[in-house]
Amino acid sequence: MHLEVEPDLNPASSLGAGTILSAFIDLHERDINRELFVFVDDYGRDVESMTVRRLAHDAQRAMSLLEAEGVRRGDRALLVYLPSLHFISAFLGCLACGVIPVPVAPPNPLKLAQETGALAAIATSSGARVVLTHDAYQGAIDAALRAHPLPPEAPKMPGIPWLATDSRRGGEVDVVEPRHWYNPEDPDEPVFLQYTSGSTGFPKGVIVSHRNISHELQFLAADLALGDDTVAVTWVPHFHDLGLISFLLNTIAGHSGRTYVMSPLSFLQRPSVWFDVMSRVRATHTSAPNFAYDLMIRKTTPEQRADWDLSSVRVLGSSGEMVLPETMERFWNAFMLTGLNPAVFHPGYGMAEHTLSLSMGSGGPLWVDKRELEKGRVEPVEADSTQGAAGFYGSGWVTKEGANVRIVDPATGKPCDPGQVGEIWVDSPTKALGYWGLPDETRETFRARVADDDPREYLRTGDLGFFRNGELFVSGRLKELIVIRGDNYYPQDIEETVRGCHPLIRPGGVAAFSVPSAGSGQGERLIIFVEMVDGAPVADNDEEITRTVRRAIREAHGIACDEVVVGAPGLVLKTTSGKVRRAACRTQYLQRLEEHAR
Repeated sequence: MHLEVEPDLNPASSLGAGTILSAFIDLHERDINRELFVFVDDYGRDVESMTVRRLAHDAQRAMSLLEAEGVRRGDRALLVYLPSLHFISAFLGCLACGVIPVPVAPPNPLKLAQETGALAAIATSSGARVVLTHDAYQGAIDAALRAHPLPPEAPKMPGIPWLATDSRRGGEVDVVEPRHWYNPEDPDEPVFLQYTSGSTGFPKGVIVSHRNISHELQFLAADLALGDDTVAVTWVPHFHDLGLISFLLNTIAGHSGRTYVMSPLSFLQRPSVWFDVMSRVRATHTSAPNFAYDLMIRKTTPEQRADWDLSSVRVLGSSGEMVLPETMERFWNAFMLTGLNPAVFHPGYGMAEHTLSLSMGSGGPLWVDKRELEKGRVEPVEADSTQGAAGFYGSGWVTKEGANVRIVDPATGKPCDPGQVGEIWVDSPTKALGYWGLPDETRETFRARVADDDPREYLRTGDLGFFRNGELFVSGRLKELIVIRGDNYYPQDIEETVRGCHPLIRPGGVAAFSVPSAGSGQGERLIIFVEMVDGAPVADNDEEITRTVRRAIREAHGIACDEVVVGAPGLVLKTTSGKVRRAACRTQYLQRLEEHAR
């Protein structure tokens, strides 16, 4: 299967053929007093704002700190920030002097022994010269290390200079007008490194170029109909591609009128704050992964929903994980009185290796015959015939200019026939340059060739999918596919079955994966991790839940579950964006087996 989008010679964007820096310079010269960002606290109150003028000033401070430290053009700087507006100016300050920013998740000061490993690995991988942070976080880290020094076996914090970009200890900075900032002539120069979330492996640094990000922002501006009247609200982490590019960089480029930013923890602790702010500021755009909509259903009341007026929303996005038809059906039933129009729902599909997005929009859910799907074939069934069906929400249409998408047999490299599931391969101007410092992985992932006469080099997404009436559907991750007796089973389908089979199972706490059988030639064993709701005693309910899970899987999928592991919240490992890390759960399970065998 093959889809190609012809180039659009007149993309609707202020970037044109320039860079994000040139877009900000233009914004600075024509609207210096525009309020770009507003930071919102845990209770939905505005606590800090940032105009174009202040952003330019604070970016200059970050640039001065880097230059004083001897950091040069092309060097890398780790950006380790709690959710705040300080991250935005530090990121722009790096770009302004040609330093490559590397946004990373800040380790929890109370869990440094467990969480510094990822930070240390990224520091080593990127070869970072310096860490940029802010006083609040640096103070918390210093206090934590004084109170509880890291044990000898724990990974150490990066042994490079830490600079607080909001510190006033250095006095005022010399003002350099943005028009005199560094602005690269080569569009293929790296603009930042985006470390992947690591849901199926150890994080790798994706090299995003100025050409990549300019093309991405042009596409988003047109596809999302962004403009001066855009009011965006986001709690998505700033170190993830969705939060960084779709919300922060779009606003820096002048595409969005104003963006309200809150901490992911504010949302997780009190999900209603998201729509509190949306209603108050008359938001037009927002986006979040599927699990967020599930939380909104479970953690808000009919009385709260009755108070919200969300009729101003033009785009309600969903990306970062697969959209579940069941979730969205329950969401629309629960939120029909808020003024939200189902037509504004705008799911998308993408990945860091393709800068951010590939397809957007949706024709809605599609139900296919589950038995045929297990054999790699797509056979649609009626929407009410869900007993033996698997449901997928469409990921929209590929409208990005110059994009070429193929559905390919991952084993042979040959193109798949229509109606056949295969790996999604893509080539476009937003295909990133590769993985930082990993030439072999770059060659394997970013330079794949289809086994026909197509001369293009493709990005292998690692995702399985198919086209239906021109719309792209994503069916799962290639590495996570569960193969039993020659048939393919998607872990998210099994997880959905398990989630609803017992009231004590925590909705977001299920992981399905397979491991090799002990005997040679015995195939794969199906393992299920299940978290119980907070406060439920595991020992008292272990056997009952295990029996219920086994029965539900057997009845819904016709296969046996070899083992159910029941535990408290935290058993199911997740990325910082909330995705289930099935590969990590699998590794954890195998390690425990090995320990018990000793």
